[in-house]
Amino acid sequence: MSDTQRESATSTKTSRKTWRRVFRWIGIGLLSIVLGLLGWDVVTFDRGAWQRDFDALEVAMAKEYANLDWMVEHRGVDLVKLDRDTRASLGGAFTRVQAFLALRRFVRTFQDPHFKLTRGAGHASPSPSENTSPSEAPPAPVASCAAAGYEARPVDFRFPFKKMPGFAPTHEAPFPAGVAGELGVIRIAHFGEDRYLATCEAVFKAGMDEDALRLAVRARLQEALQTAIGALRDRGARRLLVDLTGNGGGTEWVSEALALFTSGTLRRSEARIVKPSCDRTPIWKGEKVCSIFGDGPGTATLEGKGVWKGPLFVLADRGTGSASEDFVAWLKDNHAATILGARTAGAGCGYVNGGGRTALREIGFEVRMPNCARFLADGTNEVEGIAPDIALPPGRSDEEKIAALTGALAPLRD
Repeated sequence: MSDTQRESATSTKTSRKTWRRVFRWIGIGLLSIVLGLLGWDVVTFDRGAWQRDFDALEVAMAKEYANLDWMVEHRGVDLVKLDRDTRASLGGAFTRVQAFLALRRFVRTFQDPHFKLTRGAGHASPSPSENTSPSEAPPAPVASCAAAGYEARPVDFRFPFKKMPGFAPTHEAPFPAGVAGELGVIRIAHFGEDRYLATCEAVFKAGMDEDALRLAVRARLQEALQTAIGALRDRGARRLLVDLTGNGGGTEWVSEALALFTSGTLRRSEARIVKPSCDRTPIWKGEKVCSIFGDGPGTATLEGKGVWKGPLFVLADRGTGSASEDFVAWLKDNHAATILGARTAGAGCGYVNGGGRTALREIGFEVRMPNCARFLADGTNEVEGIAPDIALPPGRSDEEKIAALTGALAPLRD
């Protein structure tokens, strides 16, 4: 071996040793940081604060969580055991991580998309006295759509309608639509006005407050929906499919949108709002308590506008939730449409006037819970999801999905 080769080999070995030492020290440093953080967590952990906040959470749930009784009576959630296990986990916790995991397990037991634990001090649900201030300040104007919280969310088709034989687009955003033979298809990606930034910017005027802006956006969206339906009808559509796949919900605008797709009067059970007439906290001990709702359910009605009057279909999936489930339920309960696809998300009714919000003040978390529940004609809580009239197999390829849909629609020709 030449002197040059020996020097190169020696240099390589030295470099490797140097890097090994560097990595070793980095590892030791990172381990020291982790151990330091764990030590700090153990020393400063306040178990009593977590337990006090858990007490407050159970009190709030007993009087504000609309689906609590349903979870006990129909899903078999054992509140006594859940309470005992969670308290044992909190009592045996030595770190914030352990306590957080115990609290998260508690929340996840209910498998309710609207019942969730979030980071942030938050705020508790206001008392009636806090809602009746005699001199409320007038609403302030918003600076822009972005400042008001409007976002540009995707609105295009998720299902491969564009690959259907003969498909021809008839309308673009915010409601893509097209025809394939006599079948018209229209996509509603969101029922929240704040998901349509471009529409907001088209109607925004200086001096508008949030309410005025929301109503202006809603009116423009209604116009766009009517235009899209009219374009489909003009292109020869005799049957209409509304694509709600992945539509996670939105606002009460859903009722106005729904009215365009039907005629006559629709009826269904009114949403039930929490209003217990007793102290319900003994429910955590397994004792019988009063209903979390007040008066019995009334009947809600919806007058159709009849912009579309022909056969109607709705495509739904596990991403169809909340306000979208309200859209599906109205049509299903009144036999006004055929529901295709898969069982919906099971989010059900959500937050009326903000819903239930419980601030876990001592630990810096917030729990949101639905304060209303909607029930189908057969008495099922929407939190169980809404089953389709015709289930479609998932299908791996676009071709399989199209074949399943066309196969389901074929026998339904009028």
